[in-house]
Amino acid sequence: MSTGDVFKLFWPSHICSPKTRTGFLVGWHTSGSTACVAAVIPDVELDDLKCLLSEFCVSGNNPEFAHINNVCKASPKLLGAIVPSDAPVSTISIRSKVDEEYGLWLSVMLDEAYVPIPISMVIRGSDHVFLNYQIIFYEQPNPRQLQFLALEPLELDITSKEPVAHEPSETKANLEKILKYSHILSGHQQYPLVDDLTSVLVQINSSYYLENGVKSVCAQRRRLKKGWFWRMRRIWSGLQKIIQSMVQILVWSPVVVIKKIILFPLICLVFALLAITEFTIHLLNMRLPKFFLNAVAIKDLSAAGQQVDLRLQQLYFWPRQYMKLRKHNWANTAATRAYYISFYNSMWLVANDIIIGLAIGSFLVNNHHTVARFLHQVLYEYTVASLKSMMLWFLESPAGLKLNHELGSFLSELFLWLIWVWTNCMKILEPSTPQIIRFIGFSGICGVSMVISLMSDLLAFMTLHVYCFYMVAAKIFNWQLTTLYSLFNLFRGKKRNMLRNRIDSCDYALDQLLLGTCLFTLLTFLFPTILIYYMTFALGRVGVIFLQAIMETLLAFFNHFPLFAIMLRIKDADRLPGGLQFDIFHHEDFVFKYHPMYRRLRWLQRLWDGHGTSSDTHSIRPHRRKTVRFKLPQSSKKEATPSPPKQKGAYLWMRNTPIPFSAIFFQYMLLWKRLSAHYFSAYVFKCLLYGEPIKPIPKLQVSLKLKKFHNGSICR
Repeated sequence: MSTGDVFKLFWPSHICSPKTRTGFLVGWHTSGSTACVAAVIPDVELDDLKCLLSEFCVSGNNPEFAHINNVCKASPKLLGAIVPSDAPVSTISIRSKVDEEYGLWLSVMLDEAYVPIPISMVIRGSDHVFLNYQIIFYEQPNPRQLQFLALEPLELDITSKEPVAHEPSETKANLEKILKYSHILSGHQQYPLVDDLTSVLVQINSSYYLENGVKSVCAQRRRLKKGWFWRMRRIWSGLQKIIQSMVQILVWSPVVVIKKIILFPLICLVFALLAITEFTIHLLNMRLPKFFLNAVAIKDLSAAGQQVDLRLQQLYFWPRQYMKLRKHNWANTAATRAYYISFYNSMWLVANDIIIGLAIGSFLVNNHHTVARFLHQVLYEYTVASLKSMMLWFLESPAGLKLNHELGSFLSELFLWLIWVWTNCMKILEPSTPQIIRFIGFSGICGVSMVISLMSDLLAFMTLHVYCFYMVAAKIFNWQLTTLYSLFNLFRGKKRNMLRNRIDSCDYALDQLLLGTCLFTLLTFLFPTILIYYMTFALGRVGVIFLQAIMETLLAFFNHFPLFAIMLRIKDADRLPGGLQFDIFHHEDFVFKYHPMYRRLRWLQRLWDGHGTSSDTHSIRPHRRKTVRFKLPQSSKKEATPSPPKQKGAYLWMRNTPIPFSAIFFQYMLLWKRLSAHYFSAYVFKCLLYGEPIKPIPKLQVSLKLKKFHNGSICR
């Protein structure tokens, strides 16, 4: 490390308190100019702490250190010590105990405001003078509560997708600007980039395990040094062995026998259920022949099939997700957190889905006759009686329009006859409708989503005649429009060249021109009548599609609502990081935090001086400098000897930014994009304009093509 380099020290904020005493600093030395402090270990000898770290980093018996070695890819080290503020400079560094195996030995003291001040630094046994330094405070995350710091927002989408090109991080760009500003404040214009920030964040996320592990082992060793404790420990171990042997004879022997009797059939049953589930999923995803329904998958024939497929996929993946989470619960990665949130969110959603489904299902079962009668009444009013009145109205002059009477009579009688046929079919099926409603109510055991999907399929079946009317009217309209376009080209003396896909000139005979002109005139006068009937049934079809889209949206709401993520966001925003934010540190932050009375006194002082108001909470603080400069104490003051250069330090806060709600509701954003791209697009307008059938959007469900774990992380 050269003299002009900026030394960066990541410091946990909980150490800056009145309870912190002198002790040794434990953490990681990432590079020559970057170090991360994890804990301050007091009341321990240097040799004992050195032996403790060397033993644990090699043995791996302690689970906390096993986590650190697996994730951080480096073992923790002794970084230095916190010394009293009144210690002389000559005794700050423990030169006799610093040898070459310590890559860094840092001496730090806490001032009256509990702010750390680097005093000296020894690297490989030689003193190094650093004129510029940065201390970046962080709030230590608790991994047991799923708290962690992340450079990028947490990606909750665990579905596999195509890899995208690597783009420069916006957080890194902002960090470079902040560090550039801090270097300018500290008087160091040439600023280096923090390329090791990712490794430092991993170390920060593991600092909780390191601090608790070292402190617990140190406390255990201190207890072992006491004679009475050692004797009590031996007595307790003997009693423990006696109790274990008695429990083994009286309790565990029958339990093992019962477990062997019950566990094997239970495992066989689970494997059988998984095999049946996988076979059913494969069957639902099979496609029909190409000549039948355009090779659609079996599950896409109905909303209920899609819902059954989704629930079976969840049932099939849940055991695997749980085992992977239990196996990789030490992995302190954002992908593991996303997997955890997705797993428990789906569990909560299914539980709520079943609870609401049981309530709605019981209502349908108890009132199936009333619901069936109401359903038939509404469908008859809006899909039969209204269409009848429209057909009879078209026989007259609708809205003052003069339609072709013969063609209008033919079309009205045709559709009235089809309505009569459909009404007779519904009368035959009407007695069985209460039983269908009752079956839908019983399906509430599988959740309200199954009830909604079955109601969507029932709606599609009960409005099948509207779909048939629309297809007939659309075909007639499309044929007439295509014929009019061809006759219009003939009228202009042109024809379409199918080989070159263009319109070319053509010489027609006189009889061809006369016949084409007559047909073009005839179809032109018949076109308004066809247009009126087509618009009527097209609007009816659009209304049915709109109702089905509402039901699909409700299904998406119950299947993919981020309930667990929202609760985590409200309860503890550090569990769902949205990136990092860096703020300028104020020198009296820790004093105000641990001494509220001092904060009130300063507010009264500023109010008395007339520099603050009660409404401004931030004005209670005095004017703070952007940088804090400290002058090293001198052992002797001589006028002839030039004073040593001053240390210039920049202090920053590094905190998590809460994840935005748009990232939490990412599935609804995707579904809304699909809806808007389908129904509010030129495709639908073109279908309505040319009489082509409007295809409903595919089912709004997210497939569970999940990423897989690999070496403690999740990959595609």
